[in-house]
Amino acid sequence: MPQQEKRLGEYLYEYLENDDYLHKLMSILSKQYGCWLFHLDWKLTGKQKHDLLRFADLLSKSINKKGDSRQKNSALKIVATLSKMYPNDPEVSLITNEVLTSFNNFLPRQGQSYTLVPTIEQLWNEALVNYQKEKRQIPGEESKSFIGKQDIIFKSLSNELTSFSAPTSMGKTFLIEKYIELQVKEGVVGNFAITVPSKALITEVRVQLIKDLGAKLGEKQYRVISHPEEYRVDYEGSYICVMTPERLLALLTQYSEARLIHLFIDESQKVTEASSRSVFYYEIFDRVSAWENRPKVTFASPLIPNPGIFKKLVQTAASNDGLRIVESPVTQVEIIFDRYANKAEVYDDLNQNTISIGKFKETLSVPDIIRKMISILGNSNCNLVYYGSKVNAISDAVVVSRSMEESNDTRLIELADYISRKIHPKYILVKLVRKGIAFHTGELPVDVRIRIEEACRQGILKLVFCTSTLLEGVNLPADNIFVTTLQNGKRTLSQLDFLNLIGRVGRLGHSMLGNVFLITGDTANSHSNRAAYLSRMNNRLKKAKLSVDVIKPKQAAAIKKSLEKGDVRLDNIEKDKNYDLIRKLSLLYVKELRNDHHGVVRIHLAKHITYKEERKILQSLQERYADELEDDINFSSDQSESLRNKISQENIKGYPNIHDGEKLRWPEAKAFLLKLSEIFNWAIYESDFVKSKQDKETQDKVIEDDAKIALLWMSGYSLQRICDFAIQIRDPERGDTRFLNRVRQYHENTPNIDWETITINLVMKRLQNLQFVLGKYFLKVTQELTKSGMPPQNDWYRFMEYGTDSDLRIWLQQNGYSRESSEYIEDNKDEFIIQTDNNYFVSKNILKANDLDAVSETKEIEINVPEIFI
Repeated sequence: MPQQEKRLGEYLYEYLENDDYLHKLMSILSKQYGCWLFHLDWKLTGKQKHDLLRFADLLSKSINKKGDSRQKNSALKIVATLSKMYPNDPEVSLITNEVLTSFNNFLPRQGQSYTLVPTIEQLWNEALVNYQKEKRQIPGEESKSFIGKQDIIFKSLSNELTSFSAPTSMGKTFLIEKYIELQVKEGVVGNFAITVPSKALITEVRVQLIKDLGAKLGEKQYRVISHPEEYRVDYEGSYICVMTPERLLALLTQYSEARLIHLFIDESQKVTEASSRSVFYYEIFDRVSAWENRPKVTFASPLIPNPGIFKKLVQTAASNDGLRIVESPVTQVEIIFDRYANKAEVYDDLNQNTISIGKFKETLSVPDIIRKMISILGNSNCNLVYYGSKVNAISDAVVVSRSMEESNDTRLIELADYISRKIHPKYILVKLVRKGIAFHTGELPVDVRIRIEEACRQGILKLVFCTSTLLEGVNLPADNIFVTTLQNGKRTLSQLDFLNLIGRVGRLGHSMLGNVFLITGDTANSHSNRAAYLSRMNNRLKKAKLSVDVIKPKQAAAIKKSLEKGDVRLDNIEKDKNYDLIRKLSLLYVKELRNDHHGVVRIHLAKHITYKEERKILQSLQERYADELEDDINFSSDQSESLRNKISQENIKGYPNIHDGEKLRWPEAKAFLLKLSEIFNWAIYESDFVKSKQDKETQDKVIEDDAKIALLWMSGYSLQRICDFAIQIRDPERGDTRFLNRVRQYHENTPNIDWETITINLVMKRLQNLQFVLGKYFLKVTQELTKSGMPPQNDWYRFMEYGTDSDLRIWLQQNGYSRESSEYIEDNKDEFIIQTDNNYFVSKNILKANDLDAVSETKEIEINVPEIFI
């Protein structure tokens, strides 16, 4: 078949980006922008500026099918850079407007410094632009239009199955929210679900949906929920579920009759990570595939070169390339601070090389670089600083803050006071915020993180030190980001994670250009040296693989050997670095065999395990566990068997009482946790949690610490009171300084971080671990006790999940109130709570309450669950 002939324009554009003069001009522009940024002498000749603008105009109109996105991105880089350097230049403003219009970017332009002469051509162009704006109007948004290729993504959402990837700044979650909003307003009936990777994102998406839909939620009988216990079988309307994959799976398991009409997997690159969390996505689709009427499915990810890989999770679909958007509505300039060579360089992405800007007189520390650059950058909005560890982020935040004065801004004072109440007055974050600095880490309470994010968006905070929470879709618009390392905890940032990270600056609707400052280590062999940064910027992204691909032939043979013997522990690969993931995958594999379902894991292992061998595995396991194979992939059959045996022997009849009058019964709680550790074999399955590699005395102390903190949490103590308790116990002079830190002692000598802050961080981190680990085991105990006819009266699962043993506070949280607001309302229940026939109602007088959070949350809940108010 003859190849279709190219048009002349395609040939011209094919060679345009390789034009030697263009490459020379881009090199000059990169160097001069770097000099401009650093307030050094810089100069572009009139001809150079004019020619760069001509190239930008041409490149923005590229029709080269293979390279049009690259060329358009180059056009944007030119005009975005020149707009910074020449903010009042009419020619720059004019061409920038043309380029942005060619990107279908109709956002308001700031400070146009030219006036167009009204000609026939100009009027015709204006009419075309207005037509495009109207044509690309976001449904339900009269004043907003789709930007760039957002409309293509939005249209794809109506497909039965779509998987797309796009630059970090494309607004993927925003498009999903707008699509759901449109469906609800048009009267579509049925449940939607969006999975997000973190609780912080749950809150962000939930709040935005409630805000955008407003009264339409009640009018169209919809409710936004974020926890399985908010689902009501007797509710006659529809749900929008915003949940982590674990929560969504729990909902679909607990309510087998629940159905979805559309399932969105946001941040779907999480399915590629070698983490046991990825298995929950596989099981969600194993369940969904058994439905007679399957939902539409949308996968959304940043930058993945082969987004079609996720379609493998939907077994009816063959993997293909999916929809990949490369054209970006914003751009970045990368500056490398090479602390080993003592120089600063600007990266030229067209030529894929660096250009020297200047030398340092001496090796600068990371805080020195940040301080100097903040001084140079002046009144920029929020600046982000990425660290691979929480300790380094907080330590350097303290160092940088020493050269800054406290602000008189009442907004900062209010934020500091809020953090003081929510966490503790002695927490170092309180002092930092008063100076316009904050840190944003995974241990912080969700409501505090949200407040920090809001302050960053409003430009109140000028400097935010972050850890890997930035990689989980958190929307923090910023002008600049400092990347201080390529580490993420013990791992190294992948190329995808790195590009996703630096894509956090220059955000759509905020700024079309962001500066990325890459800071190397001070040795040649540093993990974060110059070469390591360049390799992540120069190399093409590798195609993504699903996490199931960690099972190679060697691991597959080990799985087969173990399962054929009825061994679900997989003792023969216990030392594999991916043991937790492989074990969960094998549990899901067994489940797929039982259900005769060809899911992702079974299909993958079919390359190494024959059908006959599958039958043998299933027979061995059924003989071993007498047809009581565990259905929940959080547990293996040996754990469930052990629990059932203990219940049948009346070794476990329920949970111990938490209180003895006002005294907490921690010895009984400790004994109960030790019993669970034995039943569920935590020494193997939760070895890090119980520190099973330590001596018996240390392990015993770890459980004792956990019992004390867990009881305080389940009893409803505020975080501040729990921290007070821990600070008192860990008193350096008279207390047990190893409380909550029985193994890792490096915290004791952390420079720049005071003892109280170290203790508070330990409390918050351990509480998170207790909720995640103990929560799932308590749920299992509750389920098995209920099956045995002994439903627990004091359900530790609910107490741990909601952080209280109060029925009223649990009910309030199930309807959308935070743990802290539920405490405030309970303390004032005579004023705000009405109880009739064992039912609670909230008085509308709460809108006059002297608690801003309770009032703010009430306004959202009143829209989402109006029937609880009187």
